[in-house]
Order: sequence, then structure tokens, then C-alpha cells
Amino acid sequence: MRIGIDCQSTLGQKTGIGLYTAELIAALRRTAPEHEYLELTWGSDLVMRTDRRLRWQQIELPRRARVAHVDLLHVTGFDAPRWKPCPAVLTVHDLIGPLFPANFPLVARFYWAKWLPRSARFADFVICDSQNTQADLLRLVPVRKDRVRVIYPGIGRHFHPVHDIGLRQALSLKYHLPEKYLLYLGTIEPRKGLQLLVSAYTRLAGEIAHDLVIAGKRGWYTEQLFQRVRDLGIEQRVHFLDYVADSDLAVLYSAADLFVFPSTYEGFGLPPLEALACGTPVVCSDISSLPEVVGDAAVLFPVNDEQGLVNAMKTALDDAGLQQRLRRDGLQRASRFSWDETARQVLEVYREVYESLH
Repeated sequence: MRIGIDCQSTLGQKTGIGLYTAELIAALRRTAPEHEYLELTWGSDLVMRTDRRLRWQQIELPRRARVAHVDLLHVTGFDAPRWKPCPAVLTVHDLIGPLFPANFPLVARFYWAKWLPRSARFADFVICDSQNTQADLLRLVPVRKDRVRVIYPGIGRHFHPVHDIGLRQALSLKYHLPEKYLLYLGTIEPRKGLQLLVSAYTRLAGEIAHDLVIAGKRGWYTEQLFQRVRDLGIEQRVHFLDYVADSDLAVLYSAADLFVFPSTYEGFGLPPLEALACGTPVVCSDISSLPEVVGDAAVLFPVNDEQGLVNAMKTALDDAGLQQRLRRDGLQRASRFSWDETARQVLEVYREVYESLH
């Protein structure tokens, strides 16, 4: 088969969908090299405003698929094209748009909350990252259940514990890291629970030597978070790193004493899984897909519960026996998620879709 894959998200500073796409293509080529995988892009790293994203996925992407004579198109994120020159598979990572429309700027709200979920109907088959995302999709969008399947993402092979002191020191100098820190990593936006995190950290800061490091690409409504840090008077102990290169992440995770992820909704939640793979104890909220991903290998707290988060962080930092168990169980949990297994299951979907329509 000639399989076209939407790779626009892999250009520039890759976040979740870009990383998913890059890892999936690499695993597909390892697992089934007999097929041809065509990376379809617009040719440059563009800021994908709403109008540009619609043009890419509804006009330019299917046009490039037609010109390339692909047998099947895989859209690895966002919206499936209404007009398509071949069978199309869509990966739905989450239903943030219709569930949390107020989290988006007004101009983009129609796209994320209305158009994107309904466009799933244009796909011949839908892959969901988690059971939770599948349940949300079937509840909110009129798609056939037999045309939807859960296939978990994998964990990159480069995520593993890094104990090398030289690598840690080099990373500390590069990003001006504190000696001891708690870490959050992910896009900075309202649903990630970061205002809750800085408030909970403020209550704990007097009892611990750790600073708080918040790493990730800036999304929207970020100024509210920065203002909250200033209002709390903790600017000297909260460090914003902005986007961190993928090649630096394993060291960043490994050097943290605790990874904290207070998100209010996740379609899957790669950062907690990456932290587990690096042997870092994880505290995260007990909402949406997160318990499905981390299992018993993390300390969960009730979503949006500030006191619960304070208690969870304090327990994870104070209890040496718990830390040891979390590190051991985290490595075991992360080992269950393999990109090669993801690729094998995705290939089964490709074959089913292609054979059913030919």
C-alpha cells in the first residue's frame, strides 16, 4: 500500500500530535517496511491559525494525497477532510473542544468545539488514544461504534532513567535549573490546572527545598498564570522554561524529584507516562484518561482539589518507601506501551479499511 500520513504537525516545535506522528511513522517503517509511507506536508513550518488549519486539512492535504496517488490517508490529528480521494483514517486524541469550549479564544472556538468533532464523521475509521476518549467520542459524535477502535500510543525509546551527572549538569546550565525541583511539562493553557499547581506549591514551599519548574510551549490565556505567580510572590521559586527540545526531556524528567500533572482533562497524557519511563515519581489528577494511563504507578489526587494536591505532593516527597515503589512500578507500567505494538495495531486498521473499500 501507498499510505499518506499528515505530517504537518511534525514540523517546527513538536508537541503531542507531532510527537505521536513522528514516532508512529518510524515504528510503521520498522514493523512493515513493505509498505510505502508518504509524509504529506505543506512544505514549511507554518503557524497553524484556524483558517490555515482548515485550508490545510480540507483542501491542501487531500489534494496532495490525490497527486501522490496514495491508497489510504491517515490524518493523525484534528479534522478529517470532507472530500477525500481515498479511504481516510483519523486519530482522535481528545474531545477538548466540545467539552471545554471556554478554554479557547473566541475566534477559534467554532473550529475546536463544533467543526472538529463533527468532522470525525468524514473518516472511514477512527482511532482513539484511550478508552476515555472513545467513550467521549461515541457520546458526543454520531459515529458507528464498529468504526472506532482504541489503540494506545507508545513511549519513545529515548525515555529512560538518566543518572549521568555530567548530562544533568549540562542540562542545568542550559536551562538555568535549580538544584532541586518539582516538574510540570505540557502546553501552558487553562485546562492543565497550573493555577491550582502554583497555589498548592505556595502552601508547600516553606516546608521543602524544591523550586517548581514549569516547562512547555505557551498556549493561550497564559498571562493569567504569570499574574497568579506574581500575586503569590513566588517569582523567585517558579521557573518557566518554555519549549524544551525532545532530546533534553529524559534528563529533565530524570533530574526532577517529582513530576506533577494537575490537568483537568486529557485524551491520553503522554508527559506522565514519559516521567514514569524515566523513573520519576508522578502525582497527577484522577480525571479522564489519566488513571487509565498511569494505573497504580502514580499518586492520584481529586481533580481541582488544592488540598488534595498539597497532600499528594507532600506524601510523595516525604515517604522514601513510596518513592521507591513509584519508581519501580513506574518503569514497569511504562514498559507496557510500545510504539511497535501501536504500529502493528494501526496497520491492522489500514488493512481492514483498505480491503473493505476495494
